Formats: sequence, structure tokens, C-alpha cells
Amino acid sequence: MGDTIYDIEIFQGTSYFIAKIIAHSSKEKPIREYKTNTLEELLENIAKDILEDHE
Repeated sequence: MGDTIYDIEIFQGTSYFIAKIIAHSSKEKPIREYKTNTLEELLENIAKDILEDHE
């Protein structure tokens, strides 16, 4: 298997979702957090973040 590029943890509160992303390959911003009201919006933010890292 290859090296781990990201660790992503998703937590659900009573009316929100939080994602904690640890980017092992990024020196500029290795730890990021997002908080949204819907899981769909949270997943969109995670995908956008990862795509921006690889541009």
C-alpha cells in the first residue's frame, strides 16, 4: 500500500457537521477544519479543498 495523504475525521453534532482534515503532504496548511449545517455541504468543502491542493 501507499503512504497516507490525508486523514479525515467527520463528527456530527445536534444541528451541524464538522470535518477535520490532516494533509500529510501540505506544509502550508496541514490541519483544516470545516463546520456546516449539512453533510452534503461538508463533503463539497472537503472535495474542493483536496482538489485545490492538487492543482
